[in-house]
Amino acid sequence: MPPTVPTAQEQRYDSVEERRILEAIKATGKGQFADEKAAIEQRQKELKRLESEVDKKIDQLNQLRVKVEQLLQQKEAEEQKRVIELAKVYEKMTAEKAAVVLGNLDIPLAVSILSTMKIKSAAKILNNMERDKAAKLTTAFSTLDTR
Repeated sequence: MPPTVPTAQEQRYDSVEERRILEAIKATGKGQFADEKAAIEQRQKELKRLESEVDKKIDQLNQLRVKVEQLLQQKEAEEQKRVIELAKVYEKMTAEKAAVVLGNLDIPLAVSILSTMKIKSAAKILNNMERDKAAKLTTAFSTLDTR
C-alpha cells in the first residue's frame, strides 16, 4: 500500500513548537490576505465611484457642447439675417453712396453683403468703387478669401 500524504488537518508535527509556529504563520497569512483583499475591494469601489463621476462629467460636457453648438447656429442665422437686411439697404442706396460705404467696411462684411445682393446692384456698386478696393473685394469674393 502506498504511503498516504496527510491532509492539512491531519498533518503531524514533530514538536509542539513546530505546530505553534506553523499555526501562527497560517493565521498571520490569512489575516494579511484578508486585509489585502479588503483593501483591493475598497480600491475597486473607489474606482467605480470615480468612474461614475467621470461619466457624469462627460455627459454634462456633451450637453454643454450641444448647447454651445445650438447657440452658434442661432448666432450665425441671426448674422445672416442681418446681412440680408443690409444688402437690401445698400441696394436701395445710389451706387455711388453704397460704393463709398462698402469701400470702408471690413472685407468679410463687404463680401457677405455683396454676395447677398442682386448681381446687377453689386456690379453697379463695384463699378463706382476705387479700383484697388473693388479688386480686393472681387478677389475675396471669387476665392472666398475674406481676410
